[in-house]
Amino acid sequence: MSDLRPTPNLEDHFPEQCIPGRYKEIHIINEPYWFKPFWIFLKSFLSEKIRNRVYFHSSTEKLFDYFPRAILPTEYGGDLRENYMEDWLRKANADHKHHGVTGQPNFF
Repeated sequence: MSDLRPTPNLEDHFPEQCIPGRYKEIHIINEPYWFKPFWIFLKSFLSEKIRNRVYFHSSTEKLFDYFPRAILPTEYGGDLRENYMEDWLRKANADHKHHGVTGQPNFF
C-alpha cells in the first residue's frame, strides 16, 4: 500500500512557486459546472494568501465591483470597443516612423 499524499516540501513549493506569473487577483466568470469540485481539490494545495486572491463571478455585473466599465470589453458589459488594438497599432506604427529601434528620434 502506498501513501499518495504529496510531501510537505512538494506541497508547499509546487502550486505557488511554479506558476509563471505573479497575480494580484484572479477573476473567474461563469465557471463551468465541473470547476467547483476541481477548485475545492486544488485550493487545498494553495496557501491562504493565494486562495484569497481568487474570485468567482456568477454574472458580469459583479465585475464592476472590481473593474471600471471603461476597461472591460463590450461582451462583459464594458465600454471597451473590440477594435481598440487597431487604434493602438496604428498609433504605434506612426510613432515607429519617427523613432528608431533604440526609441530615439531618427535624425537621418
